Amino acid sequence: MLRVCGRVSRGAIPLRGSRIQCLSTSSVLFATKIPVQKQGKTRSSFSPTKQQTKVKKGGMTHLTFKDAVTEMGFEKLAGELTVEALSASNVSNLGSSVVKYSPESLSKLNMLKAFKPYQHHELFQSPITLVSQNTTKLYNDFIQNLNEKSSGQNRWCLTGEKGSGKSTLLSQSIALASSKYDDLIVLHLDRPENIVNGTSDYIFNQKLNKYQQPMFTKRWIWKLKNANEAIFKKLKLSKDIQFQTKRVDHSLKKGENTVYDLLQMNHDFGKFAPTTAFQFLVEELVHHSATVPVLVSLDNVNGIINTPITKYKTPEFEPIHVSDFEMGDFFLKLASGELSFAKGGVLMSDTSDFAKHSKTLAVALGTEQYDPYSKKEFFDLGIANRLLSNGGITRFAVENLSKEESTSLLKFYKDNEILQVRQYPTKETLKEGNPQTKDDFDAEAQFEKLVNNHFTVSAGNPGYLLKTAVLNY
Repeated sequence: MLRVCGRVSRGAIPLRGSRIQCLSTSSVLFATKIPVQKQGKTRSSFSPTKQQTKVKKGGMTHLTFKDAVTEMGFEKLAGELTVEALSASNVSNLGSSVVKYSPESLSKLNMLKAFKPYQHHELFQSPITLVSQNTTKLYNDFIQNLNEKSSGQNRWCLTGEKGSGKSTLLSQSIALASSKYDDLIVLHLDRPENIVNGTSDYIFNQKLNKYQQPMFTKRWIWKLKNANEAIFKKLKLSKDIQFQTKRVDHSLKKGENTVYDLLQMNHDFGKFAPTTAFQFLVEELVHHSATVPVLVSLDNVNGIINTPITKYKTPEFEPIHVSDFEMGDFFLKLASGELSFAKGGVLMSDTSDFAKHSKTLAVALGTEQYDPYSKKEFFDLGIANRLLSNGGITRFAVENLSKEESTSLLKFYKDNEILQVRQYPTKETLKEGNPQTKDDFDAEAQFEKLVNNHFTVSAGNPGYLLKTAVLNY
């Protein structure tokens, strides 16, 4: 009789004459498993040491066509441009001419994000622009007064239909002002709607009684520091300031350190805590504006004027007004002249992308009459009165291109092989025995016909002219 040796219960008595043999199972339980060779394909295990790469099919992108042409760097494949650079010295002699930006101006505009994503600058190696009657008028009436008037007395707003070139005029003004004045501070804000659309963090500063947006402020200050590096390194601080960065105490001295040192070393602009760093910077800019002109440019300004009720909420879940934000109140003060630089100007432009039914900016510019029965979501009486104060804002109506300017622009497209002038076959030319050949094609007459057609369709609007002549050709 065999019996497995294991735990025996208390009181168990083995039978007389039986044989007990112990069997151990440890050799079976702890035996090494021998891999079984399987037929066919085997699956390899994941190895973190091996680089896991995903093969991407050529010619594929997750972007849509409109975004792909602006993000994939097609301008690197374009040919060289042989045109003059835009500057204050030759702007008077460049009427109806296509020009490019100088390397210095182009670098500054890129740092400030002054170019909109869908202006189709990828057609050429570097952005081009047309010097129109709007350019010369804005240069004579606004830019030349930057060193003569205060920013509160030199406030302009560009208005016009979609595609008329308002953002392009802002870029031209920055380039012309930078070439005219050796020392110039440029404060450009490309998307003011980011102040009110709820895309940034915010914190309440009890000392200022304003909400601060550290992320938005930090990113804007970074652009200003890079674009104005040369002039900021010349401006000495007018007051001492002490702050702490990464647990290290810093003390900047009056007359020794510069504004650039302040922006480079002070990280309080992006600190999620109540600070006064931005207020100190504004005081320094106001102080130095007595000798250095300050150009403030705001694109899509109606993004904050016509939508004053922001997407942010108070702890009681009540909506916050744009004037309750530090950055929103700062730009409203500049637009209304409450905050003025001794030398400089404020150049704004509206857009048709935001709040088409709001009338706040239109009433302030005098293009709409005040309606006392307007709803609060469509008209803000407080902002309108602020903009009308201190002499009001000068409205600059951007005009469409003339026939001569449109012809000059289309000729530039043709010379750079963007616009192809070719013969269109008709039923008459396809008939057998027709004596008309390619030698009978008149390229000049065909180009003149294209100019007339495109100008008639677009009415001289630069945006529509580009679409009809190039994008939909």
